[in-house]
Formats: sequence, structure tokens, C-alpha cells
Amino acid sequence: MAQVDSYNLEQKPDETLVQYYRRLAKTADQRMVGLEKASEQPYFKVATEWAYAKATRDILKWIPPGDNKSTKLRFNTKPPEGEDLIAKINDIKSFLSSPTSSKQGIINVYKKKADTINNNYGTKFTWKQLAKYYDSGQADLWDAKFGSKTALLTIAAIQKNKKKIKEAIQKADKKDIRISSKDNSMIQKTVNMALKENNLKIEDLL
Repeated sequence: MAQVDSYNLEQKPDETLVQYYRRLAKTADQRMVGLEKASEQPYFKVATEWAYAKATRDILKWIPPGDNKSTKLRFNTKPPEGEDLIAKINDIKSFLSSPTSSKQGIINVYKKKADTINNNYGTKFTWKQLAKYYDSGQADLWDAKFGSKTALLTIAAIQKNKKKIKEAIQKADKKDIRISSKDNSMIQKTVNMALKENNLKIEDLL
């Protein structure tokens, strides 16, 4: 698994197993706090999903029945014994090695995803636009209306005709806008459908 932020996930020669556990657990808990704070910021709603969500599921496995689970879930608790300690260390390492266990890691994931989508569909998403597209639920709305592939091709056509679309939006005249002749009739049709659909926030994509 790729390490995030080049953090040393291996046991140091001078560390006991418990010291190793404590070091990893403290670092993991710091990252979880960082993700909780990030989730309240624009573009990072997913911070408490992905790696964070898996970490909370893993932590729950180590809470004895009957213990209070109402507080924030954290890794750095009393270390289990024997093979269970190794197993919990592996859970912590799994979280720390996840690309989405840090704010910068989430940005990197969005950048990579934006590059892939842009290359495949001709869109011009920045990572922030893509984050907003998914966080706001717009991706679900577009997919439901057009299907995922057609939605992305339609967004690409809208972005290619950015100036024309912006002028139409400003004039509140979004009827039958003629887009680039390179786009086929199906995309022309879906562009005009998208422009007339109030729930699809075109401005966020430009």
C-alpha cells in the first residue's frame, strides 16, 4: 500500500510493540481529527467518508461489548494483547496508508479523478469543481437525467461553449443554444435540456 505524506509505518529498531502501536495510533487519531475539521470546509464533505469511515468501522471492532461508543471513535486506547495487538496495528496501518486519510490526500485523489475524466470525456474540471460536483449531489442529478457517460459528454460540450453559455445565462435566455458543430445532435439536445433544468447548476461547471 502506498504511504501518505511519507510517514514511517514500519516498526523502528528501538521500539517495543506497544510503543510502535502507540505511535501509529496517535498519528492516526491526529489524522482523524484533521479529517473531521476538513469535512466542515468547502470541497471536503467526503473527508469523513472513504478512509475515515473504514477507520471508524475498524475501531468499533476493538471496543468491548457494553463500553460507551458515544464519544469520538479513536485508535489510541488500551492496547489489546497477543495477536490482537498485531491485528489492530494492521488496521491502523491500513488507515494511515490510505490516500484519503489526509486532506492533501483527498485533494490528490480529486486531481487524479479530474485528470481521468477530463482525458476520457473532454471536460475541463478543476479538482475543486469536481469535488463540488460530487459533494453537492449534482453528479447524481446529472446521472439520473442523462446517464453518467452522456452527462459528462454534455458537461464537456457546455464547458467548450463557456462564453456562449455564460452570455445566455446572464440574459436568462437559454432556449436552443447552438453549440459547436463538432458535437452531435444527441449532445446538442442534452445540452439544451440541461440548460432548461433548474436543478442542474450549470454555473458551477463553467
